[in-house]
Amino acid sequence: MTNNKGITLIALVITIIVLLILAGVSIAMLTGSNGILTQANSAKTQTANAEAAERINMELNALYSEVLEKNLTKFDATATTGHPDKIKANLPSGYDAQLSNTDKTLTITGGGKTGSITISEAGVATISPAKK
Repeated sequence: MTNNKGITLIALVITIIVLLILAGVSIAMLTGSNGILTQANSAKTQTANAEAAERINMELNALYSEVLEKNLTKFDATATTGHPDKIKANLPSGYDAQLSNTDKTLTITGGGKTGSITISEAGVATISPAKK
């Protein structure tokens, strides 16, 4: 009686086939239109858009509270309230703040998003928030 210790050629081929199937499934999960990498890039884009809108809306809300606190009827471009350079200093690079010719509307843009705050003749502020 011989005592053969080792693996057969059939067992080796089956093992290789199983490994190839697992590799194919793994690659398919990583790539493709519904793969992990595509979904990660999509989530990154959505996060950047939401972050841009959130930054703009936070700055608009800060301006809104200043308008209410100081009972403003227009933005004062020479003071802190409504000064575009001071607003830009609070935001990351790539964002812009512009004051209208009448000093009644201040618009903030950045990251492909736009939001604005307008003061009416009666001194009532209205925010048009950036959409996420």
